[in-house]
Amino acid sequence: MQKMKPAAWRLGAFLAVCLLGTFALVTVFADFRFNKGETYFAEFANVSGLRNGDIVRIAGVEVGKVTKISVQRDTRVRVEFSADDTITLTDGSRAVIRYDDLIGNRFMALEEGTGGLKVLQPGDTIGLDHTEPALDLDALIGGFRPLFRALDPERVNELTGQLVQALQGQGPTINSFLTQTAAVTNILADRDQLIGQVIDNLNVVLGSVGGQAARFDKAVTSLSELVHGLAEHRGELSTAVAAVDAGASSFADLFAEIRRPVQKLTTELDRASVLALNDHEYLETFLDKLPDKYRALNRQAIYGDFFSFYLCDAVLKLNGKGGQPVYVKVAGQNTGRCAPK
Repeated sequence: MQKMKPAAWRLGAFLAVCLLGTFALVTVFADFRFNKGETYFAEFANVSGLRNGDIVRIAGVEVGKVTKISVQRDTRVRVEFSADDTITLTDGSRAVIRYDDLIGNRFMALEEGTGGLKVLQPGDTIGLDHTEPALDLDALIGGFRPLFRALDPERVNELTGQLVQALQGQGPTINSFLTQTAAVTNILADRDQLIGQVIDNLNVVLGSVGGQAARFDKAVTSLSELVHGLAEHRGELSTAVAAVDAGASSFADLFAEIRRPVQKLTTELDRASVLALNDHEYLETFLDKLPDKYRALNRQAIYGDFFSFYLCDAVLKLNGKGGQPVYVKVAGQNTGRCAPK
């Protein structure tokens, strides 16, 4: 009994994995949907090939399924479909039936068209004027039946023989050409959505340009007048351009000549700024006293274009022993303007 427990556990795990795999396969291939959806309706004139359970897509992404198809008394076809609750449909939304593959399967595509922006509520209907049925290939091919019947089999055989003779020996070239054509066709088929977006964008641009035709015409007229005016004054413009060129050359020569003096001046200014920074206390004191000195000089000159000076002291500065300065007073007075204050 103890030996069977590990085998039973392994068997149970294997069966659980198989059940999960089977459930996943059934979910994927049966297109089960677990998202909550809302129900809407759409009216068509023809839904040939559309069946219950077909996919509903927006921009190539599955968002729901066709749940019911019924024919009304007025021969219109009413299609009931579900869509994710995250999808917003408006009065301008369109329902189009398209081919899903080459064997005739269809799907219903929801697109944004022209119309109001009012949001459709669950249970609302997309009208017949906002729906489009799928292309009926049977009817299209059937339209060529009279042409096929009118063809003479002998003429067809003769034409085929002539084509074979004309293309005799060109098999590899034709094969390569057809291969490249198929590749280009596949690329264009893969880019159909992008090409559609480009065409839509071009339609928007052309519509905007068409809506602004008056302004566009005025802008073109103004540009034409500007070009015409420039053409009339091309002589003056040429002279002005030549003068500007001569002025630029003169400035270039001037800057070349003053480059060295300016460089020397900059160097001397740098030295002067260093000296002023080192003796900034004396410079600040000098600048503080300078206004008072200028006011005193201004008072001296109020009597005319001369200055009046009074001799209060005359002192000689001599070099004494050991280079020490010796001051000798020659004359002096301490009265009048020279009286101490």
